Amino acid sequence: MLYFGSFNPIHNGHIRLAEYVIEQGLCDMVTLVISPQSPYKSLSELAPELNRYEMAETACAASKYPEQIRPSVVEFLLPKPSYTIDTLRYLEEQMKGQMTFSILMGGDQLAGLDGWKEAEAIRRYPIYVYPRQGQAVEHLSEGMTLLEGAPLLDISATEVREKVAKGESTNGLIHPKTAWYIRQNELYKREE
Repeated sequence: MLYFGSFNPIHNGHIRLAEYVIEQGLCDMVTLVISPQSPYKSLSELAPELNRYEMAETACAASKYPEQIRPSVVEFLLPKPSYTIDTLRYLEEQMKGQMTFSILMGGDQLAGLDGWKEAEAIRRYPIYVYPRQGQAVEHLSEGMTLLEGAPLLDISATEVREKVAKGESTNGLIHPKTAWYIRQNELYKREE
């Protein structure tokens, strides 16, 4: 299962969701595909891609299923900005039918899915949709499965970045090793 995102930074909600889909038997492996540059986000908001990968690597290694939850740099190798369909095609070509892929996405992304590059081609893959706390999931179509029992942790990467910038505690939001990594690399500090 491919879990696309900027993971800026990875937080406990990301990991808990990945653990959940493994526990539900929905896939053999969850791959966190770290987007170096989403067409919908400004580069200035993002920590450097290698830092985001290393934070994800640390958090995945500390998960319940470190052999089944791993980050990927596949989009670092592809033209930017990153488009989901291009990544899917690249992976299909590389795996030559040895692996099947599904997608894990937030319910908030469904409303804009029709505007994605070659959305109909993306819809051919099984898509597992997790709801966001307090938001109704709309626009489900054939081939999409709503993960009604998914853990709904009220955590956002924006909240984590804001707390780091203010020097506030991130306990319970991110893994302690991720917090240490952020401090060591002076990420998300507010500009003076």
